[in-house]
Amino acid sequence: MPCALLLFFLSLPVSAEPQALRLAVVEMTEPGFAATTVNPIRKALSSVFPSEDIVILRVNSATLESSVRELRPDFIISPAADFLRLVDAVGAHPIATRKTRWARDPHESTGAAVIALASRTDITTLKTLKGLKAAATLPTSLDGWLALRGEIEDAGMDSENFFSKLRFFGYGMPHVVEAVLSGAYDVGVVPVCTLERIEAKGLIEPGFLRVAALKEGAESLCRTSTRLYPDLIFAALPSADPETVRSATLALLGLGAGEYSWYPTSDFHAVRALEERLHIGPWAYLEEMTPSALWRRWRVWILGAAGLILLLLLSELRLRELVRRRTADLRAALAERDRLAASEENVRSRLSRLERMGAVSQLCAIVAHELKQPVGAVINYLAVARLKTGISAASPLPAPGTESQADPVLITAIDGADMQARRIARIVDRVRGYARAEKSRPVRLRINDVLRSALAGVKLSSSLPVETHLPARSPVILGDALEVELILHNLIKNAIEAVKDDPEGRVSVRISSTEQEVTVAVDDNGKPLSDEAFSRLSRVSASGKSDGLGLGLGIVRNLVEENGGRLELSRLPGRGLRAEVRFDLASDALPDENTDKKSFPEDPTS
Repeated sequence: MPCALLLFFLSLPVSAEPQALRLAVVEMTEPGFAATTVNPIRKALSSVFPSEDIVILRVNSATLESSVRELRPDFIISPAADFLRLVDAVGAHPIATRKTRWARDPHESTGAAVIALASRTDITTLKTLKGLKAAATLPTSLDGWLALRGEIEDAGMDSENFFSKLRFFGYGMPHVVEAVLSGAYDVGVVPVCTLERIEAKGLIEPGFLRVAALKEGAESLCRTSTRLYPDLIFAALPSADPETVRSATLALLGLGAGEYSWYPTSDFHAVRALEERLHIGPWAYLEEMTPSALWRRWRVWILGAAGLILLLLLSELRLRELVRRRTADLRAALAERDRLAASEENVRSRLSRLERMGAVSQLCAIVAHELKQPVGAVINYLAVARLKTGISAASPLPAPGTESQADPVLITAIDGADMQARRIARIVDRVRGYARAEKSRPVRLRINDVLRSALAGVKLSSSLPVETHLPARSPVILGDALEVELILHNLIKNAIEAVKDDPEGRVSVRISSTEQEVTVAVDDNGKPLSDEAFSRLSRVSASGKSDGLGLGLGIVRNLVEENGGRLELSRLPGRGLRAEVRFDLASDALPDENTDKKSFPEDPTS
């Protein structure tokens, strides 16, 4: 029932409050600005947002950043220089720039024109303006005083002291024009095309005023005294919805051509360069300040900083004394720490040597034990050879000219002797290499062949049959042939030792593989192990058995890790133990790749 009520209330229509689209407009001194620019944009926005009120917000250039943060408009119309301030302050994004019909390029649409009476023939170039009286619109107008300042600075002159008198009237028409016409000021600084517009409207007689300090090569049909910059910018603020921005952009760019039209824009390099040249905007900090001005502006902070510095100095003196006392204690502690560290390093080094010596000792025991069987086999084979050939022990080969012919048994004996001799050489070489801490280069090994070689060695000392489960196609691993054989040999012999007194004892070896690894599992059904005995297995470093290899599981684990494998022990359900060795499958070996089978001889007695 509560869910039904909830769904009922959610389904009720909700009366939406009328939405408002907020358009901020920087106050301009341009005649007819509302009629030529603001009203057409407002009408275009109303056509694409018929359900929203278009609210016009008037903002002042002097307080632009704070006004935008407080009013949070969606869009703004502002001069290019003011727009760049918003880019730095709130992240405004340009949509379009206004282009007058007198301009050819929207990026070069506005600038300043210096007007003077046509009768003033002494006013021609920029240099001739120096020392005159000038009237201008606003000190922050990009299409007025700022543009002319840039030209003055580029000419290597000081714009701050260029004119003998400079007055800002706010409006170019009629105030600045009237000031020049009356003769009260020598020149006037007005936006580009102002003179052409008032002449076209018949407000003054053509030719009565002229533009001085003409700039050659400007992309404008009007006469200009400065380089040209982007005109007004229509920009989106971060608070605007992306879909709203998209629709507003289409509406703005679709406005018909008239006195002004709107074009996409993104080139503000000229404005940025002008700001940097005049040390305004982001580069205002570059403006030189005198000591007296700094004192008047920052005296409270300077006094506060001086007091803070004094406190820091007193604190520094106190800290120095504390540091001096603590340093002595620290030196003593560090000396003791170094002594203990040296002692610990010495003990660690000795322990490492002892462990290495223990490992070498155990490997030597393996070699001594394993050499008995191949040497005995060599002796037996040689004895058979001697019996068959009638050669005495002192002369193992037939004398020249004797009629002695080797039979198959003799050939087998000689082959067996050669095989065992080679095995002895490999074992001895590996032990010597291990004692010298040399690492053998891993080779590709067929794990089936390695296991068969290990089983051949096991058969020489044990008659217990070992069940084997091998895949039809042997997986290939990377490792040292002798070490991998010793690993499997030791694990199988340990399993046999666990069941040798049990008439029903059983040992099995299974090889399986996945796409990433090869697993060799050795299982036995020996007596159940207690938790303590099982945990002790991983800590055993040497075998206490009188026969066998004498390798502890700790060394087996080390050999496994040296060959990139992992050793895992687990108790089987009921009784018995499983030892699993996992090797990574050799990714660079083909499944049917040949390996050196001489490393894994078959059991000669089988």
